Amino acid sequence: MYINIHTHQQVEEKDVLSIINLNVPERFCRCGLDLENTNYSLGIHPWKIHEQLLSENLRYIEGNAAFKCVKAIGECGLDKLTETSPELQERAFLAQIHISEKLGKPLIIHCVKALDELIALKKETDPRQVWMIHGFRGKPEQMHQLTKLGFFLSFGEHFNEDTIRQMPLDKMFLETDDKEISIRQVYKNVAAVLDRKEEFLIGQIESNYHAVFD
Repeated sequence: MYINIHTHQQVEEKDVLSIINLNVPERFCRCGLDLENTNYSLGIHPWKIHEQLLSENLRYIEGNAAFKCVKAIGECGLDKLTETSPELQERAFLAQIHISEKLGKPLIIHCVKALDELIALKKETDPRQVWMIHGFRGKPEQMHQLTKLGFFLSFGEHFNEDTIRQMPLDKMFLETDDKEISIRQVYKNVAAVLDRKEEFLIGQIESNYHAVFD
């Protein structure tokens, strides 16, 4: 089975398990969750933090993330290229770390130009739950630093090929994010760089999924 660990596209595909990201406070989140047939992650993206709505949005996440269909908290995190103040981003992120720990669910992280701050927060909070950086495009040196600290990394349409070649495969996930590319094509692209059969990669990432989410 193909695992699409982070997507914004609610498309049913045969032999694909997708985790669909719902960004609070987007309108469609209020329509309710498909408790039986869909897997979600639920969180406040750094671009979408509204200080006056933060407490309400956090209550919404905590109240709904307890459902079995919500597999992870996020995407949430830190982004130095958005207008949201660093202080507000950190406050929202810390609150979602708390929800992740309280509910025992992994954290899917959006991080742009803030790896040092992210690493410092991981050391400070010492989480029990898995932290996964989605859409990782960093260099091998960054990848080694992060995986040694226990981070999982998810790769999408664009990635550093040298990073993929050196990546510990038991810390890897693949995704489509908000792109039009299919998850099958992402698997093909990564398998080609690794010079491995696609079936090997399917089995490895399925094993990673069970290790993190079961």
